[in-house]
Amino acid sequence: MYKPNFTKTKKSLLIALTINLAASIFLVCPSPNFAQTNTNQEQEETPRRQIAVRIPAGTTLSVRYAVAKKILVSPNEPAPIPLTLTLPRNVSSFNANSLIPAGSQIVGELITMQDQQTAQFVAKALVLSDGQRIEISASSRIINRISEISKNQRLDKIVQNSALGTAAAAAFTAMSGNPLVTSQQVLLNSGFGSSEALIGSFRNQEKATIITIFPNTDFTLTLNSDLVLK
Repeated sequence: MYKPNFTKTKKSLLIALTINLAASIFLVCPSPNFAQTNTNQEQEETPRRQIAVRIPAGTTLSVRYAVAKKILVSPNEPAPIPLTLTLPRNVSSFNANSLIPAGSQIVGELITMQDQQTAQFVAKALVLSDGQRIEISASSRIINRISEISKNQRLDKIVQNSALGTAAAAAFTAMSGNPLVTSQQVLLNSGFGSSEALIGSFRNQEKATIITIFPNTDFTLTLNSDLVLK
């Protein structure tokens, strides 16, 4: 009578199971190359997130105006005067990371208020050194440093090293009777109003009011709202 060899049968079954398990593992587990490729694809498909930096409202920015040492305007300038200021040094965070590089420009307007006889610079845009333009809300203090000019003064001395608003230039021309007094100065033309008409409005006056601005100190800017940099 035949008696099966259970020992040999157990060994055969064990070998068969081992082979099948190895094959299953090979089919299920991805190769290292596949895993690396898949990871790279996920990284490529995931967009890079830009980290926004927020400079809080109330922060002050020192600026420079290289065109002239002072700016002379009339309280009744016909329109806001376009001005561009420059940041002389980096604006950095508390841990010394540079947020805004030196040389970046702040574009805005010099606004005069006739009834209050004051002037103020209002910033509109920050232009970074790489050309990126960012909207900004900032302003200088209100400047009320006024003086009067008259026909018996040495007006050519007053306008030295100055940039003149359109109405201020008209006032100096009318008071002096000589357009040469203002012809060699920087004229800040707002693009509105006729020079001849403005000169005529001052011609019959004995005095004219002028606001004197020292831009490198008077134009220190305060952020009115958070400035977000990306």
